[in-house]
Amino acid sequence: MIKVETFLNKEEMFNFNIVNNIICIGFFDWIHKMHKKIILKTKSISKIEKTTWSIITFSEKISDFINKKSNCFQSKEQKYNLIKKKYNPDFLFEIQVNNETIKKSPKEFCDFIKTKLNVKKIVVGSDFRFGFKNQGDIEFLQNYFGKSNIIIFERVKGISSTLIKENISLGNINKIKQILGKNLVVSLKKVQKNKYLIQDFNIILSKGNYLIKIQKNIQKVEIIDNIVYLNNSDNILEIEILEKL
Repeated sequence: MIKVETFLNKEEMFNFNIVNNIICIGFFDWIHKMHKKIILKTKSISKIEKTTWSIITFSEKISDFINKKSNCFQSKEQKYNLIKKKYNPDFLFEIQVNNETIKKSPKEFCDFIKTKLNVKKIVVGSDFRFGFKNQGDIEFLQNYFGKSNIIIFERVKGISSTLIKENISLGNINKIKQILGKNLVVSLKKVQKNKYLIQDFNIILSKGNYLIKIQKNIQKVEIIDNIVYLNNSDNILEIEILEKL
C-alpha cells in the first residue's frame, strides 16, 4: 500500500501508472461491517477488471476541522495499519483537510480524482456528501462518472462509528461485536509493570472486569481508564475483548 497525501490542487503531479482506478471513499473511523463490505467490493471489482484499486480518505473530519475539536476515536496510525494489514489497497490517498480543500466544489473534486487519480468507478455509502458545504451527493457522482460506475451501499440502521463509540463507553461488548461483525480487537502498549494502555481509541472503555483472549488463552482482567491490568512481559500485545463480566 502506497500512502499519498494530496491537496486537490490541479498543479499536483503523480508519477503513478494508473489507467483505471477503482476507488472507495470514506473516513472509515473504525472499520465496521459496512465499511468492510465497501472496501472488499472495491477490491473485488479491481480483481475482476484487473486494474488498480485505492481508498480515498481524509486527514481529519471536515466537521472536526471547522469546530476545531476532534471527534475521532481511532488514531490515523492505527487505522492505516489495519487497512494495510487486512486489505492492502494499491494506494491510500489522504486528502489534507484545510481552508482550501474544504472550499473545493463538487465538480472540482470530481475533476481532480478523474484527471489526476484516473478514477473510473467509485464504491461509496448512500449518504456520502462532498464538496463545498456538502453540495455534492450520489446523484452528482452518477451524472459525472455515469450511473453504472457508481456502486452504492445503502446505510444500515444500527451500524455506525457513533454507535461503536457509545457502546465502548458503556462497555456493551456484545453490541460492539454485532456492529463490527467480529470480536473487538485492541492493541496494547506497556506503560508500567502489569499495566497496558489501549492504543486504538481515545474514549474511555467502561471500567470493570472483562473476559479477554490473548492468542489462544482466555482470562479475566480488570480495565480502568483504558488501562488493562495484565501479567505479561511483552511490550505490545493484541487482545480480543470477549465480554464484560
